[in-house]
Amino acid sequence: MGEPKFSVSEITTFHQTFEQDLACYREAGVEGVGVWEFKLPEGPDSETVAKLRDSGLSATTCIPGVLSIWPVPFPGPTDPKERTEALCAAIRRFAPFEPEVILCVTGHPGDTDPAEGRRVLVEGMRQAARVAAEYGLTLGLEPLHRKVYGHWSVIGTIPETIELLDEIGEPNVGLLYDVYHLWDTDGILEHTVRHGSRIVPSVHICDWRADTRNDFDRALPGDGIMDLPAIFGALEAGGAVGWFDLEIFSDDGTFTDRDFEDSLWKQDPLDVVKRGRAGFLKAWEARMAPA
Repeated sequence: MGEPKFSVSEITTFHQTFEQDLACYREAGVEGVGVWEFKLPEGPDSETVAKLRDSGLSATTCIPGVLSIWPVPFPGPTDPKERTEALCAAIRRFAPFEPEVILCVTGHPGDTDPAEGRRVLVEGMRQAARVAAEYGLTLGLEPLHRKVYGHWSVIGTIPETIELLDEIGEPNVGLLYDVYHLWDTDGILEHTVRHGSRIVPSVHICDWRADTRNDFDRALPGDGIMDLPAIFGALEAGGAVGWFDLEIFSDDGTFTDRDFEDSLWKQDPLDVVKRGRAGFLKAWEARMAPA
């Protein structure tokens, strides 16, 4: 097959505005943009949608400001009902952008009884899915790395996510595959192939630094220790190839007290995007079909 479609999640160029991101990505030869709600300018979104259309870029994985039913360590309400309402409002807001997928995570119920926490989560996700269905949109439920983001999520593997998707039971909810969160889980290649049809067509990519220093310290594709060619081969074998969305967190003191001198957020955004795209294409060209 030809080259896959490449996009950039706006967190990768954290300090740029939405308009700057559009210009940067176009210049870098990127085809899509993963829109983060916090980057949308104030005022009517009609002008922002028009700028997206004029840029020629497609909206890929869009990230709501409130992206989970249970809380995560981001600003926002703590009550699941309020969070569900905020998530549904974000879905409606994103609809005119015609995104490939809208990302959700579960959040964590804390000390709530596990059975009740699961019930609230499932009902909230069903409500959000039905709102998304009104606009013909897909939700992507993302498992998070258990060792890094265990307090953010109740799912950390592909099988756990599939089980939850089956419980939610809405046809427009799939698995949002992020290599950062899944690359070292048991049986990753086998599960990727087996459940490829449940993976939404916009995959988050980056690499894992050998000397990862905190939760916000990702590397560009090819600059870390992931076996990206094997993962890409498994995604292709499972039929889960669509958009590949570069998502980089690289702390410069914004999220924690760690201010890394080599933070990718401190570097030239255009150069970062170009290097990320080149690293991805190199790994894609070297992809390996699973044994």
